[in-house]
Amino acid sequence: MYPPLAGPKLTAKQRQELDDTFLASDPYGYFSARISMILRWAESDGGSGEHPLAAPDKEQQNATETRGRFARLLGRPVDFIPKTSPRSIATQVATDAYALRHHAAESLVRLTATLSQRTSVAETCVWEALSAGPNQLDQVVSQIREFFSSVEAPMQFARLVLREQDLQSGMTEELGSASNVFADWLQFAIDLLVGHELQLNAAHNKVKHGLSVRARDDLKVTLVTTPLSTDGTIPVGALTGPDAVDIFDRPVIEVLAQAPKVDGHRQGLELTQLRVDVPAVLAEAYMIAWAHGAMFHVAATKHFEGRTDLPNYLSAPAHPGYPVGGPHPDHVSGKGPVGMRFPLTTPPGGGPARRSAGVAFRDSFIPLIFTGSAMRNGRVVADEATEGA
Repeated sequence: MYPPLAGPKLTAKQRQELDDTFLASDPYGYFSARISMILRWAESDGGSGEHPLAAPDKEQQNATETRGRFARLLGRPVDFIPKTSPRSIATQVATDAYALRHHAAESLVRLTATLSQRTSVAETCVWEALSAGPNQLDQVVSQIREFFSSVEAPMQFARLVLREQDLQSGMTEELGSASNVFADWLQFAIDLLVGHELQLNAAHNKVKHGLSVRARDDLKVTLVTTPLSTDGTIPVGALTGPDAVDIFDRPVIEVLAQAPKVDGHRQGLELTQLRVDVPAVLAEAYMIAWAHGAMFHVAATKHFEGRTDLPNYLSAPAHPGYPVGGPHPDHVSGKGPVGMRFPLTTPPGGGPARRSAGVAFRDSFIPLIFTGSAMRNGRVVADEATEGA
């Protein structure tokens, strides 16, 4: 039960009790559990009838009871579970991994913005600030950049993710390393949400709002400099040699969305194809969730600090520890391609399109200019040297 209405704003008692509830949760455990579930699905065989989320003994019994009730609610036999093909699982895993990483990224960015605006633990409610904060992510990011624009920014951020008792003796090399790792993952999360050449956040929104995306694992794209011969063939060595660059060699999520404005002018429809390396995406999600978990623990500890009347179930979640030395984003995602984009229509207000087709990497974009037909069938043939052998 919560205190009754007392006016248009929350009272101090209401703020405290709301954050008692919210800050006793465990978001790091939540994200870790989701990552574990997706990994287990990725390793399962959809046609085998196995249930990869089931655990032995008591948990196995609970899982069996849950599946049994699921079937009964549908009026089906107890052993009713729709068989899922390995291809369906592969595309579902890619979609869920991508959505999970963005979920973690937005959680970290919004929490950082909320705590950076906090002036007093007693006079603010973290839960309210998160729930009533700006909807537009660019506004949220602007709050963060304004807060961390001073020379004191590194220490200001460190106090958000490092335990106060660990900082009592000053900043050590290990603490500084951990804080820098967390800061790099915050920047990585921001890059996922705003400002990238590809519509990364739009893809996440299309997953959330009606699943208007296509996930596929049958698309292979390699950039080569060797053209098709006059008979429409290309040697296999051209696709596997040192001059060939694989763009898509993992599952791909395809997104159709309105392109963002350029210099205030609306652009047309754009097709975006995003490469999803599931283990790497989940590793990135984990590091973002780790930073979020550390920040959440510090905020919760400050909230509960000094209160002796708390029941056992109200306490800060455990701190997830410090990632001393990394990994940093480049250690996980490296310099691999992020995806491709293709403009499909001209701007609705007229004029030329201002966003060209191209290939995007984490920190660069290579435009593609089509001088001939965009579609042409070809046939891969063996190299002459191979045939002679």
